[in-house]
Amino acid sequence: MKPFVLAALAAALTLAGCSGGGNADADGDGKVSIGEAAKRAEAEGLKPEPGLYKTTVTMTGLEIPGLPPEMKNHGAGLSTTVEDCLTAEEAGKGFEEVVSQGQNGDCAYESFALDGGKLDAVMVCKAEGRETRTSLTGTATKTGADLTATTQMAFDGAGRGTMSATVKHERIGACPAK
Repeated sequence: MKPFVLAALAAALTLAGCSGGGNADADGDGKVSIGEAAKRAEAEGLKPEPGLYKTTVTMTGLEIPGLPPEMKNHGAGLSTTVEDCLTAEEAGKGFEEVVSQGQNGDCAYESFALDGGKLDAVMVCKAEGRETRTSLTGTATKTGADLTATTQMAFDGAGRGTMSATVKHERIGACPAK
């Protein structure tokens, strides 16, 4: 799976078990780590459900400082769909195992809230001397999510830019037999 898809899924899957109430920042450091959010989801009695999942990411915008006007929103409308099987063994390891896949760096939630399936979160990741901030809004359940993601990042020689996308993640059935 693509790293962007995994980051979005990390937020969707982890937050699916977190409610707006309570304090998931167990160590009191002012941020909610992937592990803390996963433990909160587990405490709510939720575990990832095994099965075949389909994720479609559609780019809706790209803004980079200095980009020629004819390139504004270059790539908007491009869509990528992937299917991935979450086995019973992987699901049994809990949310932390699932959401940490594809995380190339240190990621934590600056803020997050999920109330009645409505999601509002900001995930900050640091890797290779760079930082990305991804705002996620939409809806999430234990078997899917419909999200809008806006990622701010530094582009070499151009400054900070923004990439926006929609993410639809859904369980579509059982994993295929091998």
